[in-house]
Amino acid sequence: MVIFQAVIIIFTTCLGLYKTGNPSRYFGEGRFTMGISCAQLLAVAWFAWCIYRCRRAATGGLGLFSPHLVWLLVASGFVFLTLDEGFELHEKLDRLIHAWVIHAKANPWTDRIDDALIAIYGLVGMGVMWKFRKEVLLLRRSLLLPLILGFVSLFVSVGCDALSNGDELLHWMTGDLALAKVLNGWLSVGDGAFTLLAEGLFINAFYNGWKQSRFI
Repeated sequence: MVIFQAVIIIFTTCLGLYKTGNPSRYFGEGRFTMGISCAQLLAVAWFAWCIYRCRRAATGGLGLFSPHLVWLLVASGFVFLTLDEGFELHEKLDRLIHAWVIHAKANPWTDRIDDALIAIYGLVGMGVMWKFRKEVLLLRRSLLLPLILGFVSLFVSVGCDALSNGDELLHWMTGDLALAKVLNGWLSVGDGAFTLLAEGLFINAFYNGWKQSRFI
């Protein structure tokens, strides 16, 4: 699955360079990669749902606090992330925070609130996995490594997005506006690329977890 993401990343970067000279031109909101991202998030949700069904059948449990409910929570979470990606919910929440809480227009620092929201999503996901770690570790042979790599890729993406959100921070770091603009383009590539890669790793994790869950 990761090979597919690598092909998409290389193709999208080369297309941006060829068409506009900007490697990040076809990453991000409103681009075709957003549709790919939504499809991948739905795929993760589907495989998490499949694990839930297998584990529910194996345990015969429907209790409110049954450990296998973690897979239902994961499936629901990725459905939410699909909606967030497709309807740009965290960007809209960022604007609401500026209008209703900060009562000011975005500046180079507060404009990174939407990046922080994505990081919070990741931390919540990790917290859920930790809370139900005994259940998750039942599938550690097939699920754990790509899951960890997926979270690492997610946070690298958030870091790239935060750094590339405007030229001001990179200009301050480098002292060279032209270099800052170049770095901004490539960090935006990193944001989109690591987002797609994280999703691919999550697909890998939950697909493998589903296959193992059928036999435990």
